Amino acid sequence: MIRLAFVGCGAVTEEEHLPALRGLRDIQTVAVVDPNPQRLHLVADRFRIPERYKDVDSLLATAKIDAVAVCIPATVHREVVLPLLEAGKHVFVEKPPALSLDDADRMIEYARRSPGKVLVGYHMRWHRLVRQARAVLETGVLGALESIRLVWYGPRDDLDLPLWRERRDLGGGALVETAVDHFDMLRYLLGTEIEEIFAMSRPGRREDEIAVVSAVLANHVLASAVFSERTTGDIEIEVCGSAGRLRVSCERVEGLALYPNGTSPGSLRARLHRMPEVLRALPRGLVNLRGGGDFKASYRNQWRHFIDAIRNNTQVECTLADGRAALQIALAAAESATLRRPVRVLHASRTMVPAATSRAGGARVGRDGE
Repeated sequence: MIRLAFVGCGAVTEEEHLPALRGLRDIQTVAVVDPNPQRLHLVADRFRIPERYKDVDSLLATAKIDAVAVCIPATVHREVVLPLLEAGKHVFVEKPPALSLDDADRMIEYARRSPGKVLVGYHMRWHRLVRQARAVLETGVLGALESIRLVWYGPRDDLDLPLWRERRDLGGGALVETAVDHFDMLRYLLGTEIEEIFAMSRPGRREDEIAVVSAVLANHVLASAVFSERTTGDIEIEVCGSAGRLRVSCERVEGLALYPNGTSPGSLRARLHRMPEVLRALPRGLVNLRGGGDFKASYRNQWRHFIDAIRNNTQVECTLADGRAALQIALAAAESATLRRPVRVLHASRTMVPAATSRAGGARVGRDGE
């Protein structure tokens, strides 16, 4: 049995990770860490977690644990992750792994010397439809790829956000907190890197509430993305090639659709052609709906992967190197949004560039951790 501890009792721990771990075999959450006693006991009581600590030093000195999930703001990941790696623990670290390449490189250096596994939490890699989309793309059915479009819409409540979610330089905002997951997803789907990026963002009560990004990939594919914290939730992916188009609507059970050239999505023929695919997708999709849908299931699938890697001593799929690569893209996007010009990813700043202007700082009820 893998004995797991969580560092950080914020929203992502309480609402995503701990519910995802319910019912999974070979792992048990035995401890939580948070300096805020109210959050610490609220989360521990809700999930019946027996051991409670105010800091990581106390955890390491007292608890018998095998793995630790680090779910705190990225600005302090390094100071928590490095001691855990030195202690030989398996580490799950929420995305992004850091807000500077120097910190990410330091983590990679420690991980090379540690017997522990390290998984970075880009959970969208484990979304059912994203996995299926990658399998379709690997067949080459779309021919030569031309473009990819990403959309993420997710409303944020102004009254229930910690300070770090309001500021880019602390890891918050649609351009960093949200976009970095999609930069990793783009790399995962197409197996290539972004070479140049141009980003624009708009603040509201918080920094980077809305961001629009365009990019050129190493394989010459053009990419575009829209991220917004101010509208109804949705996640979409669309990949176009010389032979057709693949569309993924991540919020729908039957959300994956392939349209060969010459096919009109709205035609009767196209709709009838999709019926067998829809019927095949329904059983698994309906099972996932009972557990909160495919978005929630992506967290559960991610944890299954990490458990298997620990138990079988196999390589994790999303490494610190992957975490660093997506972070580097986010750093370039942030710099582009501030300078208002395209930025070459490899030439971008190694640290997070603050937003040029901000109207952030509205009323909030802060939470510690994620």
